[in-house]
Amino acid sequence: MHQDLTSHKVIITGITGGIARETARLLLSLGAEVIVSARSQDKLDAAINTLDGNVSGYVMDLTNADDVAAFFGKVGAFDHLVTPAATGMFAPVRDMDWDAARALLDSKQWGQMLCVHHGAKHIKETGSITLFSGTVTQKPLAGATMFAAAGAATEAAGRIWAFELAPVRVNTIAPGVIDTGVWAGIMGEEAAAGVKESIAQSLPVKRIGAPKDIAKSVAFLIDNSFVNGITLVVDGGHRLV
Repeated sequence: MHQDLTSHKVIITGITGGIARETARLLLSLGAEVIVSARSQDKLDAAINTLDGNVSGYVMDLTNADDVAAFFGKVGAFDHLVTPAATGMFAPVRDMDWDAARALLDSKQWGQMLCVHHGAKHIKETGSITLFSGTVTQKPLAGATMFAAAGAATEAAGRIWAFELAPVRVNTIAPGVIDTGVWAGIMGEEAAAGVKESIAQSLPVKRIGAPKDIAKSVAFLIDNSFVNGITLVVDGGHRLV
């Protein structure tokens, strides 16, 4: 893999998440200039303070079209867009919290679409866009209706955007179960630990993923200029079991 990103400007949305933070850390270590976003100045400052390198950021609400437009206007020309930010919720369809379901769609599906729409005006022709879906587009999981719906929509849209935005490349990463704070936020620390351990033992690789596993996948998609219009599944073989 090409190791020098010193001439590349990369946008990463939602820097408070574990995957976004680790991706920023890796790309900064490769010399990239990284611009990040968060919903509040406090969260933005706290995240940036954990990173070393040429990093800066702006406050942006992914669900607000004016915010997204203003963000990309401030950033100007850039090379790569990475969009891992999203909210989380699990519920069987019989017990669906529709406000939470809409919030997930607003951030994970519409948020990514707004970023691509406004970012396309500023991205360089040699650049790339890395979208995010999730393992539940590959393997059913009870309670994950909204993750699956938003992820499948993003994967399908990404393939269309690979045509529409050419020669800019557009790919999607479908992470498996990754060890981030999302799980504890949804079900609490103790329950989350049990679920993660159970899943780890069921996987062929005998562990769940780490944010760095996904960060390496982002770096690969940025680096390899012949990969376009794919969904890269990074799940430790979860779809096989």
